[in-house]
Formats: sequence, structure tokens, C-alpha cells
Amino acid sequence: MRIVLYILFSLGFLSAEAQIGINTTEPRAMLHVEGNGLLEGNLYLEEPGDFNEIRGSKLLVNSTTNTVLQYDIEQSKYGPINYAQFAFENTNTNGLLDYDTKISTTDYLVTVQGYYFAGPNNNTNIMSHSNSNVDEIPGFQVYAYKNTTTETWFLRGFFNDGTFRSPNSSGVYVDVQVDIYMNLIIFRNGFISKPQNDVIVDMGNSETFTAPLPAGF
Repeated sequence: MRIVLYILFSLGFLSAEAQIGINTTEPRAMLHVEGNGLLEGNLYLEEPGDFNEIRGSKLLVNSTTNTVLQYDIEQSKYGPINYAQFAFENTNTNGLLDYDTKISTTDYLVTVQGYYFAGPNNNTNIMSHSNSNVDEIPGFQVYAYKNTTTETWFLRGFFNDGTFRSPNSSGVYVDVQVDIYMNLIIFRNGFISKPQNDVIVDMGNSETFTAPLPAGF
């Protein structure tokens, strides 16, 4: 009888305490484990709820060798969202027509977040010049696109049938080589972004159109 009462008392104490700590005397959850854990079998999560302590939390990822590792942004070669600036110095007067970033289209999604350009001696007095009509102002295109042959992301930055111009010492605008700066946002596919199929819409020579919702949204 004494043993049974002791067990009941212990269970009642655990129920009232509502938190169990392993390797810690100050548990901060129903079950708080400090250190490594080994699970052989199935793990079921029922109503896991929200975790309010975002800072300092760790993320587990599956490596190429199918082992579960702790994700450390300081040591990782990539992040879920990456930022990089590409600086192209002394480009052709026509701009940047094709540049292979060597970034895989299978593993990453690349977008151009912003750009700017500067002439010799960091001169920002740059204008566009049309090759076909001096009265026209050619539009400038800058974007990243998939090269299906190399399966890598390419960059472009150029005027439509035009060149970069800047005034010389006499104040006359002449074709110049410029430095083009592109700010890229690179998303890791399967980690935070999910590539979707292309949406092709036949406008039928109409200015307005209502397309069906893309799959998955």
C-alpha cells in the first residue's frame, strides 16, 4: 500500500508540474531535452502548436547523404533566401547581353531586385542613344532568365537597339562603357520556394482577360 501511494503521489506531482526536463533543471516546455536525442521508430506530432521563441531556435535539414543535420546559416554555403550583388565593370556600349551565373536552375530561383549603372570615373550622367532613330528613347531591359541548354541562370542588361552615352570633356555625348550593378535575390528551391508550371494565356487580341487560378493557389 505504501508503494502504491508513493507512485500515485509521484504521478500527481508530475501532472501538477506539467514540465519534464532532461539534462536541465529548468524545463521551458512540456518536455525539454538539452543535448542529443536518438529516436528509433516513428515520431508522431499531434497539435504541435506555436513556438514563440523564434530567436535561437535551430532548423533541421536533410543532407545529400540522407542524414539529418542542424542547419547553421553561418557555416552553410547557402541560405533559404540569398542576396548577392553582381558588378559588371567596363561593359560593352551595348550593355550586358548574356552572362552565365553558373547558378543551377534546378536548385535555385533567381530574380533581379534592383540595378543601376555608372560611367567612367563613376559618372552617373548617363543617357540612352537609339541606333535607329535619334528621336527615340530606347527602353532598358534587365532580367534573369533560364538557359535550357546549360540549365543555369543567365543575366541581361541592355538598351533595346541602343547604346550608353555620356558627355565628354567638350560636353558632347559619346558612346561609353559603363559599370552595371545588379542586385539579385536567390531563393533555394524546395526549401522556401516551389517552382510552378508556366501560365500561358491566349489574349485573343483582347486588352482584358480573366484567367483561371493557377494550380496550387
